[in-house]
Amino acid sequence: MSGTQFLERPGGKLAYSVTGAGPLVVCSPGVGDLRSTFTDLTRLLLAGGLRVATVELRGHGESSTDWPSYTENDVADDLLALSKELDDRPAVLLGSDYSGRAAVIAAAKAPDAVAGIVLSRAFVKDPPYNPTERAMTSLAALPGVGQTLWMSHWPTLFATKPANFEQRRHELAASLAEPGRFEPVREMFKRDHAAEQALPDAGCPALVVVGDRDPDCPDPAADAAATAGRLGGPATVLVVPGAGHYPHAEDPERVALAVVAFVRDSCQLAE
Repeated sequence: MSGTQFLERPGGKLAYSVTGAGPLVVCSPGVGDLRSTFTDLTRLLLAGGLRVATVELRGHGESSTDWPSYTENDVADDLLALSKELDDRPAVLLGSDYSGRAAVIAAAKAPDAVAGIVLSRAFVKDPPYNPTERAMTSLAALPGVGQTLWMSHWPTLFATKPANFEQRRHELAASLAEPGRFEPVREMFKRDHAAEQALPDAGCPALVVVGDRDPDCPDPAADAAATAGRLGGPATVLVVPGAGHYPHAEDPERVALAVVAFVRDSCQLAE
């Protein structure tokens, strides 16, 4: 993505881009993904009158490597730091998967800094490991194997592939092939239940977005409703028909409409 800037953080630098004017929405991708997952969504949010920042996870994309840790708490602090850097007013945090869980923690830790959270396929309560997952996790720890496994698995998470899918697949594969790039992914795959514990304390408005064909979950709508029900503030669920693990990228038009309405109505941030 163009216009890359960097935010200095304890232990490294975060790569981000920001554009537009209006209420700030900070978008952060899931583990093993890049901020280009928000390319189409960003264009639509800008058209809706929002200011949009997209930020790489620590260790991913153009962000620096060799951070001291990669926990959900760490990412929550990163999101709060970027929001403060860009705007003194409370921001909306839009997180995919791992970043969605971090957004829950951020809302619980700094309620005055977070106007609302949008969770794009962020089931905060992880299911227990099964034997297949245990085997996959063990294989992912082997040098050179984890990246290959992830790049084989990543395409299967889409129920509807976006027009730029092949470009993004090549971009992601090239990024993860760089020295030190898969270690953050491996660390983030480890289970961290900080977000689940933070759910009741996240009292801001929330929009929980899920694709009804998410291959990672037998009943995505029910799991999204369960997450919404445990949040400490008002929460709405958006089920995106025909979308998989990345509803914001698979049906950006539907998600953008919901996010713009959420920011302006639920969060009362209309200019």
